[in-house]
Amino acid sequence: MPVIALVVSTLAFWFIFWFVRMGGLEHMREASARRKDAARLAKARASERIAPLRAVDDPRDAAVILMLLMARVGRDPTREQIAAIEKIVRSVFGFDHDLAERMRQARFIAGRADSFEQAAALFTDLLNKRLTRDEKRQLVHMVDEVAEIDDRSEAHAEAIDLLARRMGLAPAN
Repeated sequence: MPVIALVVSTLAFWFIFWFVRMGGLEHMREASARRKDAARLAKARASERIAPLRAVDDPRDAAVILMLLMARVGRDPTREQIAAIEKIVRSVFGFDHDLAERMRQARFIAGRADSFEQAAALFTDLLNKRLTRDEKRQLVHMVDEVAEIDDRSEAHAEAIDLLARRMGLAPAN
């Protein structure tokens, strides 16, 4: 028993000596500061990544981005899906003269989104404020058309239901 007490007291003495004389408190503060800096940096990077999504202020651009993300649900978009999206954008929004520029911008912004669900969450406020109920239905229908092109999957159905619920078109489950 005295040997255990000697070992424990020796360890306690050296711990206190290290803590007081050798800067143990500063080491602990630096480690804590490094962890906080790493967390702050990770948060800033995530915010920077979705900044283009937050900058969208036109519901038409948000709709194009959502259609592109719907095409990307579960796999890479096909040429048919891209062509269908361009056709919808041309006919519904009338973006004939600057279609290439709008599509390029929408593809860039859609590439920054982690998922359709993330973009839908970020665009919900914009779409609810700026679109009428009929326009919201039309948007959900356009997104559904894109999903139908290459066999609509369960993931597509869930994403469309989520969008409809977020825009107040379907009852929340």
